[in-house]
Amino acid sequence: MADRVYRVARVLIREPLRVAFPLQVMGRERIPERGGVLICANHGSNWDPVLLGLSVLRPIHFMAKEELFRIPGLSWLIRGLGAFPVRRGTADRAALKTAVHLAREEGRVVGLFPEGTRRRPGREVHPMPGAGMVALRSGVPVIPVHIDADYRWRSPVVVRIGLPLDLTPWVHLRLSSREYAEVARAIMDAVYRLPEEGPPVTKVGSG
Repeated sequence: MADRVYRVARVLIREPLRVAFPLQVMGRERIPERGGVLICANHGSNWDPVLLGLSVLRPIHFMAKEELFRIPGLSWLIRGLGAFPVRRGTADRAALKTAVHLAREEGRVVGLFPEGTRRRPGREVHPMPGAGMVALRSGVPVIPVHIDADYRWRSPVVVRIGLPLDLTPWVHLRLSSREYAEVARAIMDAVYRLPEEGPPVTKVGSG
């Protein structure tokens, strides 16, 4: 059901969004065609999940703030799109367990914004340890993604998709929240390095 709603919504919004925010996607083929995947991206706008959803061909199950699921109509839509709630500012074990289950057991693509909130220019936001926990416990490829956009009308959006991260230095450790936070920081460092690395030696296409 969720996949069907997701694909219909994607078709309906694709062209209007292309007009509003011309989209360029770099490295789309780096997303595995099957199996669980964890996508971790920076977050500057409420448009980010929408543009990220258009950038990746597989449906993405986003972890979204719990408040959105209390809004009539919107709650039905985002649940239909496969999103699941998280209580921000807490170690929401149910949300983390759902993310791990979707990626590891069901082979889905899970989308996280490890900083947990929108990052304004010049403002530092520390990534949440839960992102590191999901990355290690799911055991699936972790893909950093950088979204470069100011979301002004007709202003281009560039989505850079990186290579899977090597998290083996942490895999065999008995980790605490401190180490999970280090993993989350390593993931976000990789995200913010993507613009410096330039385009991948692969095709560049529009969304």
